Amino acid sequence: MSRLLAFLLLSRFAAGARILAESDSKLPMSLSTVISDLEAEDIKALGTACFLTSRSVSKAKKAEIFGLEDLTTTAFGTDSGLCMALSPISIPEVASTAAACGGNVLFYASEEDLLRGEGLFDTLGPAMERILSGDFGSTSSLFVVADDPVSAKAKLEEAASGVLSNLVSPKKKVALLGDVFAKVEYVKNVEEAMALCETTNEPAVEQATIASAVAADFWQTTPVAIEPSMSSKDLAAARHLGPAARKALENAISTVSTMSKDKVVPNFGDLCDAATQRAMEELDEVSSPMLTASKTGKQIRENLKHDIAAAIDELCQEQLGMSQVACFDEFKQELSKLRISPNLASDMQNVVTKSVASFASKTKNMPISNANAKTAFKAQLKEFCAERLEAAQASGQFKPLPRKGVTIGLHWLLPKPFGNDFRQEPWMVHATDNLVYVPPDKITDVNPEDVASGDWRSKIVPCPSGNEMLYMQ
Repeated sequence: MSRLLAFLLLSRFAAGARILAESDSKLPMSLSTVISDLEAEDIKALGTACFLTSRSVSKAKKAEIFGLEDLTTTAFGTDSGLCMALSPISIPEVASTAAACGGNVLFYASEEDLLRGEGLFDTLGPAMERILSGDFGSTSSLFVVADDPVSAKAKLEEAASGVLSNLVSPKKKVALLGDVFAKVEYVKNVEEAMALCETTNEPAVEQATIASAVAADFWQTTPVAIEPSMSSKDLAAARHLGPAARKALENAISTVSTMSKDKVVPNFGDLCDAATQRAMEELDEVSSPMLTASKTGKQIRENLKHDIAAAIDELCQEQLGMSQVACFDEFKQELSKLRISPNLASDMQNVVTKSVASFASKTKNMPISNANAKTAFKAQLKEFCAERLEAAQASGQFKPLPRKGVTIGLHWLLPKPFGNDFRQEPWMVHATDNLVYVPPDKITDVNPEDVASGDWRSKIVPCPSGNEMLYMQ
């Protein structure tokens, strides 16, 4: 574009609209700042658009087109209510900003890029891919600015045919720009393009659209950091699989929540496994092997499994609580069948053991561990039994069995030569000297007279070893 044409564009733009607010913060949130400023200027009807250019258009040229002196400006608003986002820097910002603008794109293509058919879709391609993944209905629009609109249309559509066929799209086939945008217009200057942009929405509506786009794309790109070194495959996976994973998550949680609401599901673990499997299948149905095999695609799949497990955890706690209540009711019914007898305590303990085993069996396939719930349930049953036993005993209906007597037996063993283990009586020992047994403590438990008389049977004596026996005169 020549200097004269640029000057004419500036003159027309200046005559048709006046810039009231500018922002240099990061897109797409800078649009929100501009909208707030325009709202303060008492502008009630607003519209948003994302300004993109082909590769060879410099940053200075972009600012010159709109008559901006500050090259750091990322968004501005006019007195007509149009909020324009200026050429986001990174690919994720391009996609998010296009979504925040409701799919409205103002595209400026240089003659050099149109002639060579190169560099036209560096930013327009990601924007179209994000628009295809969103639900913009009839609101999306593309305004192409070129010196010769007729020639630019033929060249751009021809270059777009190869690009559109490779875009990741939920639609079966995308062959033309009209398949992406609800409205496509080719104009000669920026002023005409801006005049075609609709400014009919309330500020609150535009603010909500921007916030929704920011939240959605933030979820897509975490925890994987978007860096300039990321491949286009990873970027496409983040833009396309993110919303699909979020929808699959919502469907899985809704299914489990609906089928387990206010009732105990016998095979709740199987239900959760089936819902998780179905969510992964939904993600695979809208994906492709190329995107699924990418680093970002794998991360999104793992995030989906983790998010489903985290969301199901609360439902599992509810199921454990309801299962505990149901098993406790069964336990009380079993207790009511018991006969009050002296064996009531042991009978109740048997019922406790069976009830705890039944609760553990019903909850063993839960996605979360049932160990804590099992321990709490067992403690609850024991406390209940203790209270019932005390009440029955206080009323006189229950009397525990008396304790059995304890029998204590005392036995002794006299070693040689004092006892029967040598098959002889002590007084039958033939020795020339008197035998005297002196234990280590020097206390004679059995004197020689008792041994000789045979009264040792009424005594309890230790069992010394051979070296503790002394034979003395």
